[in-house]
Amino acid sequence: MTYPIVFFDVDGTILNSEKKVTPLTRFTLELLKEQGVKLCIATGRPIKSARLAMKLHGIDHLMSGYVCNNGIDTLNLINLAQHSHHMLSKKDAITILNHIKPLNLNAMIYGPDHCYAFEMDDTVDRISNQNGLEPMITNLYALDFESTPKVLFIVNEETSKMIHDYMAKNPLAGYQSFISQSDLYEFVSDQAGKGKGVVALAKEFGYESSQILAYGDAENDLEMIKCVGHGVAMGNADEQLKSIAKEICATNDEDGVAYSLIHHYHLSV
Repeated sequence: MTYPIVFFDVDGTILNSEKKVTPLTRFTLELLKEQGVKLCIATGRPIKSARLAMKLHGIDHLMSGYVCNNGIDTLNLINLAQHSHHMLSKKDAITILNHIKPLNLNAMIYGPDHCYAFEMDDTVDRISNQNGLEPMITNLYALDFESTPKVLFIVNEETSKMIHDYMAKNPLAGYQSFISQSDLYEFVSDQAGKGKGVVALAKEFGYESSQILAYGDAENDLEMIKCVGHGVAMGNADEQLKSIAKEICATNDEDGVAYSLIHHYHLSV
């Protein structure tokens, strides 16, 4: 079966470890675009950051839509409709911050133009630059805002295990949480998620979940890979993701996405 719509995670999936889209991947996407296949991005990045990255890599013009902030924001590039789903209120953010407070982790909250954090560190600096947001160091508890897409905590290998263990023993009803990048642990509404965002955007194009092909590599891709017609885990993916995927392709440094698409769509390259 060939699928009329495809969603791609960004980091670790369509981008290789050098943060580049390879020539083969770009050429494969161009061929699918010519065939009328809808190509879409599904990422934890905000829309502004995701589109800028894809423009820099020369593939934004090939895309039909974006699912961003791990399913909270969708952008339909065919009719330019943009929707935000299930944002967190300030009360939600405070609840999450209080829940994780015993772990003493640095945290971030996105605003329209700023990335707010308790402390400046390398991750806050990188995320601010990557997303085109000005970093602002402040007391997040005193921050004045109505809503935000997510609350993020900065982790490393040791604290990532610590927060996973903590959440397993102390679940927080009403929210879902996951590693989205190696140094980021995120909370969003349990009504949000990449899977829900992908299904919602595909429906705008007239497609059911069974008609979706999707590629991912990380914990925040689990819902998406589970709920689509054919979910593909990268060879470099999280082991849990590999365990539920219908296919495991080559790694992002081996043109895994491109070779999988060539197989599914019988492309001549």
